[in-house]
Amino acid sequence: MKFIGKAVIMCFCVLIFSASAYCAENLVIGVVDLQKCITESAEGKKIYQELKKKKDEMQKKLDVRQEELLKMKEEIEKQSMMLSVDAREDKEKTYERKRREFKYYYDDLSEEMMKAEQEARKGILVELEKVVAEMGEKGKYSMIFERRSGGLMYSDKAIDITDEVLKAFDQPKKR
Repeated sequence: MKFIGKAVIMCFCVLIFSASAYCAENLVIGVVDLQKCITESAEGKKIYQELKKKKDEMQKKLDVRQEELLKMKEEIEKQSMMLSVDAREDKEKTYERKRREFKYYYDDLSEEMMKAEQEARKGILVELEKVVAEMGEKGKYSMIFERRSGGLMYSDKAIDITDEVLKAFDQPKKR
């Protein structure tokens, strides 16, 4: 009886291992670097240029305000000997208020820029996901991993499909 039980268990194990080996034969895995696709694609470069233009405009506004603050500080320093104590304190309070306003303005612009970058990135990622899904179906991939997230620390260059995704993403077609 024990022999039959062991024989059944052995047959079961052989079937399981042979089935898993068969499934492993058909397993096709791909890896894509979405960050590379974003930075090197035509759409990604276009978005980067738009964001750079927006950032430069914001920087000009900040520079104007910062220059005003510097002039105000220099003026206070030059006139400090000639001003009365009350007048000097008033100018210093005005300067401190303007400095705080500048800081709030800087923080607001920084947050606005981060939101713009996130929105642009989100939009391009949605399009890239469609391209990767389409390539996965056409290429009969079992799985496609993103290189930089999900704990993937190493992958063979042979399964890297980033360049193919980049080519497919840059092809002019309606998505």
